[in-house]
Amino acid sequence: MTIESGVPEISQLVYISERGAETDDEVIKNLKLQAEQKNHRLNITGALLYTEQFFLQFLEGEQRILNELFSTICQDDRHSNVRLMMYKTIQKRDFPTWSLGVRKLLDHQENQDLLSLLNMLGNSSQVSETQLDWFKMALR
Repeated sequence: MTIESGVPEISQLVYISERGAETDDEVIKNLKLQAEQKNHRLNITGALLYTEQFFLQFLEGEQRILNELFSTICQDDRHSNVRLMMYKTIQKRDFPTWSLGVRKLLDHQENQDLLSLLNMLGNSSQVSETQLDWFKMALR
């Protein structure tokens, strides 16, 4: 869908998945490098937050492109149990300068609330925008 000016609407997609046992930090580093190039070409922005167990990713871009990208992501064997948590039209991007920002949540005292929330979401089928706002703040 496009707005009256002919400019495609921007959507935001958020998913959570379970990190594969073979998906170590080196694999994620290589994934970031590949995704940055592809995302830049497709005008996709976003961020990936991960722990030892889960991935939580925000992707922003034109709906048609997001749909194709998400289909590819769902088939990637570096993770499993991919669940779409939110998909909405947005007025402006939350991560406008990031082709793909990546942050690992380590088990430190300052991350305990986010780790607990991510573990809860990892075992849930629903998420609220307020919960996702906590992760956006952590990624900025």
